[in-house]
Amino acid sequence: MKESKTEILEIIEWHSLARDAIHNFWAVILAGIIAFLGIYIAENSVYTPEYKSEATLVVRAKAASSLAYNNLSASSEMASIYSKVFTQSSMKNLAAENAGYESFDGEISASVHQSTNLLNVEVVSSDPETAYKLLKSVLEIYPEVSDAVFSNSVIDVIVQPEMPVSPSNSISSIRRIEISILVAGAMFALILVLSFLRGTIKNVRLFEKKIDTKLLGTVSHERRPLTLWQKLRGKKRGMLIDTAFASLKFTEDYNHLATKLEYMKRNTGSKVFVVTSVAENEGKSTVSANLALSLMNHGYKVALLDLDLHKPALHKIFKYRKPLKTDFSQVLKGEASPKDFEFLRYKKSQLYLALSKKSCSDVSEWIGSKTVNQCIKSIREKVDFVIIDTPPTSVSADAMSLIKMADKAILVVRTDVVDAADINDTVLTIKNVGGGFAGCLLNDVYKPFTFFGNMGTDDGGYSIYRRSSYRKYKNYSKENASHELLDSDLSE
Repeated sequence: MKESKTEILEIIEWHSLARDAIHNFWAVILAGIIAFLGIYIAENSVYTPEYKSEATLVVRAKAASSLAYNNLSASSEMASIYSKVFTQSSMKNLAAENAGYESFDGEISASVHQSTNLLNVEVVSSDPETAYKLLKSVLEIYPEVSDAVFSNSVIDVIVQPEMPVSPSNSISSIRRIEISILVAGAMFALILVLSFLRGTIKNVRLFEKKIDTKLLGTVSHERRPLTLWQKLRGKKRGMLIDTAFASLKFTEDYNHLATKLEYMKRNTGSKVFVVTSVAENEGKSTVSANLALSLMNHGYKVALLDLDLHKPALHKIFKYRKPLKTDFSQVLKGEASPKDFEFLRYKKSQLYLALSKKSCSDVSEWIGSKTVNQCIKSIREKVDFVIIDTPPTSVSADAMSLIKMADKAILVVRTDVVDAADINDTVLTIKNVGGGFAGCLLNDVYKPFTFFGNMGTDDGGYSIYRRSSYRKYKNYSKENASHELLDSDLSE
């Protein structure tokens, strides 16, 4: 039992639950408002008001008339019998006739207070005056009935009936609010349950449980240095490991991944790696850029190719705003000679960028051509690693054509985005097309939640308050994102 509880706690991803709760909180508010309005509408359309008039009687034996509570046991038994007598149809007919009504337009009930000889009699009707008059009539004729049932009993009225002024079945404003809060709470619980049951991959534990392939590595969640206005606009920004904002944990995740690629190169000779994903917005372009940067930091000459020609993104991640002399897509399509294409060199390093800014609608017609294959082979011979950013597999089949030309494919899986079944299908497809599969990279992984986990120091050992001071370097990336033309050894 303890093991199953531990396993459930490991599967639960608190950040995912919190994110779903925040993003869908409008549904919680809406459910509460609908419940409140629903009660109001029901009260004014299908609701029938009921008015209740009540009286309290005491039943006692005549021999004990001087002492109201003498012989309590016998009096309590008589009160129990009277409670049944008051609800008989004959009592209703007599009371209606005595009050001048053709029929008893209401309901009468009687109950005995536990372990006492007190009898509570109620009449409920749709009209307050009718309820009051019928109860008064019942109290007027009860002596005749009492003498017929118990000749040695006495019934006294200790609480006289009153005219009801409001319905007894109405819902008060406080009750409406309580019901609305309960409905909103039920909606909130439903959101959490659906979030928990969603078949996406939320952490490493779920990946090992649901995905039938190896996990190449993980990349931890990294906060982006965005202003409040940028967050409200939903602006996204790729984080590079060589910026002042990147934490040590974020950088080390890519260093571990680069080390595994080095191992594959030594053992299998793999140099060309395709980076793809199942769906959009899983971070494959950011992964491609940082993986290339990490390999470059390890001392390798790396070529990074942007072959996501439906939505080129690497030029945005590297903040290259100048117009390209020759778009890389033109070379691949055969519209420009490879000799005319000028690679870009990142910060005078050994990272060479083949960027595209123009989106192409006819990619599928030529992406698998000999020209593309020969271009990749030519670049392969001149560098240590080639990293290729491709379109998501669910958007285009271009990725599968490129996987055949590469040595290994890396599938980026962002937490809580794609269903596990779709990931398994994609892995199987990659293997079936004949491409080598390096494994999956689990992206945007949150640390296990603890109350004090987000306080104190970050993964680099810096105070979170000190780390926030880096915001003054907001122009750091612009000043240092210089790109120089690549040396002629790759452009020839």
